Amino acid sequence: MELLPAFIQEFNEIYSEISTRRAIFRSLRTLKEMREDVVYWVEGTITGVEIEREFCYLACRVCDKQVEEIGDNKRCLSCGEFTFRNKYRYNIEVTVADESDSAKMILWNRSSEKLIGEVAEDIIGLYGDTARIMPDEIAAKILGKAGLFEVVVSSENLHADGFNVSRLTIDDEIKDVYLIRNYPATYEENHSSLEQDVEDAESVTKDEAAEIDGAEIEAETSHTAKRQKVEGTIS
Repeated sequence: MELLPAFIQEFNEIYSEISTRRAIFRSLRTLKEMREDVVYWVEGTITGVEIEREFCYLACRVCDKQVEEIGDNKRCLSCGEFTFRNKYRYNIEVTVADESDSAKMILWNRSSEKLIGEVAEDIIGLYGDTARIMPDEIAAKILGKAGLFEVVVSSENLHADGFNVSRLTIDDEIKDVYLIRNYPATYEENHSSLEQDVEDAESVTKDEAAEIDGAEIEAETSHTAKRQKVEGTIS
């Protein structure tokens, strides 16, 4: 799957925007109340995946929009071009929740590839081109993922219960930068808690090792005493 160069470029772009605070974050509740065309970021978790709808579509090689089959030909519904060797692209509906609300969102190809780790062509190749309903194994890769979502609020979805996601990141390094920039106290608390957990784990390991050593010494002492007693009886 040749996704790495594009992902590296997008990682650098998102990292730069968040670290310099050019990325503006809003709650889902606030986004639902907006009545203008804007782009904002949301911190949230994917709490639901719509598995009963088609999760991918056959795309035009010119504009990436959906094509329709006309006999043996395929015609783009958007640009009208007849294209060949078309490829499948993701179009996944999920539910994202934050502390204020939840909302349906559409994850397009790049964002879906990040979460799933495979291109749509490979999934269709594995399950067959008639399996447009999402397999449970694929849904499991998406459900529960927490990250930062760049959400498009436009006139097309102002009155709809859903938003388009233009970009997302689940990278821990970027999420740490977001916390440091926006919630430094929370980051310090989480970081301190993690360090304490590591120290506790190391302490438990040392204590267990000491107990094992002590038990071995006690067992060896007991064994030696018994052996001496037996030898004394024999002599």
